[in-house]
Amino acid sequence: MKNIPDRFRLGLLGRRVSCWGIAVLSSACLAAQEMVVSDFECGLQGWEVARGKAEPVSDEGAYRGKSAKLSPGTTFRLKVALQPSSAYELAVRMKTESGADNVTLQTTGLGKNNISISTALAAWTEFKKPFHTSAGQKEAVVEVMFENNPEGTCAWLDDLRIVCTGKYHEKTYDGIPPAPMREVKTDLGVSMQPDEKIKWMLDGKLGMFIHWGMYAGPGKGEWYMENQGVGIEEYRKLAYPESGEEYFDARDFDADKWMRLAKKAGMRYVCLITRHHDGYALFESQYMNAFTSKQTHNRDFVKEYVEACRRSGLKVGLYKTLINWCFSGYYDITGTNCNPVNRFGYTTASWHKENARLMKEELYCQVKELMTHYGKIDHLFWDGGWIAQKGTDAEGASFWESGKYMDENNGWPVNPYFRDYDEETGKPLGLMGIVRKYQPDIVVNPRSGWIGDFTCEEGGGAVTGEIRSGVVEKCVSLAPGWGYNKQMENLSSIMPLKKVKRLFADCMVRNMCFLLNVGPDRHGNVAPLVEQRMLEFGEWVNATREAVYGTRGGPWQPVDGQYGFCYKGNMIYIYFLGGYGDDTFVLPRLDKGMKVKRAYNVYTKQPLQYRQKGRGVTLRGIRPVKEDLTVVAVELNRPVRK
Repeated sequence: MKNIPDRFRLGLLGRRVSCWGIAVLSSACLAAQEMVVSDFECGLQGWEVARGKAEPVSDEGAYRGKSAKLSPGTTFRLKVALQPSSAYELAVRMKTESGADNVTLQTTGLGKNNISISTALAAWTEFKKPFHTSAGQKEAVVEVMFENNPEGTCAWLDDLRIVCTGKYHEKTYDGIPPAPMREVKTDLGVSMQPDEKIKWMLDGKLGMFIHWGMYAGPGKGEWYMENQGVGIEEYRKLAYPESGEEYFDARDFDADKWMRLAKKAGMRYVCLITRHHDGYALFESQYMNAFTSKQTHNRDFVKEYVEACRRSGLKVGLYKTLINWCFSGYYDITGTNCNPVNRFGYTTASWHKENARLMKEELYCQVKELMTHYGKIDHLFWDGGWIAQKGTDAEGASFWESGKYMDENNGWPVNPYFRDYDEETGKPLGLMGIVRKYQPDIVVNPRSGWIGDFTCEEGGGAVTGEIRSGVVEKCVSLAPGWGYNKQMENLSSIMPLKKVKRLFADCMVRNMCFLLNVGPDRHGNVAPLVEQRMLEFGEWVNATREAVYGTRGGPWQPVDGQYGFCYKGNMIYIYFLGGYGDDTFVLPRLDKGMKVKRAYNVYTKQPLQYRQKGRGVTLRGIRPVKEDLTVVAVELNRPVRK
């Protein structure tokens, strides 16, 4: 077995360890000693493949030795024995083939204690996440899911470890528990925005993500250039009529039409891809050798988009990646060690260090252009902070200089012509220094390597576990992939409405935001089936809007698949998540002096019977809809929280 200490490998603590890598927990949980491990060296024993295909392989995609390789559309599971009232840490290594498609690992069977890990990183990355068990919980299922994708790419899993770290004593509250506090931190010289500047995201809840660019021409997703190893000159033909049926003609692009869809779908903000990893900018840029829509179409699509957002009263979000595949130095920033896992045939060359510096310089130029040319920007979604398709965003921060200031001794200095400076200190500004200088109110995610004002949970995997303490944005695509692909025209590939609603509800009860993606085609049109699903979702949101906008997750923790809560003022909203089948429901105990004034179904407006005895309340006649959402409102005589 790989990376397993000898004391576990040899079974010195009394556990049975089979050759296929499962260690069975003993009856006593000794801190940091009991372990479940699966490394796939001898196959998938113990795992159940529920759908698709998973196999142990030792090919070029494996981590070391054998790894589990997942084909598109795969779900497989492993049952593990656990000890009740115990704390654990789950660690796992995961990667995807293209970097566009998410693989998700989650636990089930632990109710509010379930956890989920999701990644689209195209390099082996280790993830660690704590979890715990409540009294009476003795087992869980580890479930790994890899959805279908337009390119048919695979994902890998290895070195799953679950370690018991001690006993867990669950906090209990006799009444309304205190709200989780968002910690405002400072990182790389830049402080997170205070609560009052990010409140609009939690109030608005819903955003529309728009992936649109030259990749819409071939219709194989936004990673088409890298997945197929298409050379720069060949790829850029997509911006011109010579590419025929793959021509990104943008003939039907109408930003106001996109905004009308967003409004009808209940969105309060929108985020547009301004430039993806392929290097094609949808805005005018003065950087030498930049490739832009102003050059190819004589249009600044970002300008048109921003103006349409403002006309519609929607908050303005911009996506900006750091990387650019058109610079071979991206794969070899030192000029000494080119990542061989690239599909363009790039190899180590000393001049790559200067090429990487130019890529960074283009980024600085374009970030300032985006922050200064379009008025107030509310939301910035960084992407691509990792280097050479491996490592983490945080590990790339020293190259990009993601914080407030540049380091004069950095090995990849930006030309003074493209620098910006702090007016007080005269120091050259780093990426977030530039962003905050020109957009002091903007809220930013962590994908540049800076800590971020809010964090991201990406992909269609389940949202599980406890209420989030910070601001978290779940981004999901309605069809496989993010940029336009042919599966967006196939009804069987579109996310069912019930699943969209369930993902959204799971976010609501955990105090999260929901960013729902569409990928317009090469003409600028959202696929009819995707548009239809957006509108159907919007109808439901509009009908339940009082339980959506301005609410906060809680005050009590959700139970996965059963129910969860959110609240606003003196209202508590209960989301029954499709797995709750009883016609009655007992609320957790209220605070002393709280009285229920009325209860009703939010969607139908029908009143519900209730009985209150002291601080206990029982609701009757709920009639929850199986495998769908039912939202119930409870009005109190005073605010839920002061």
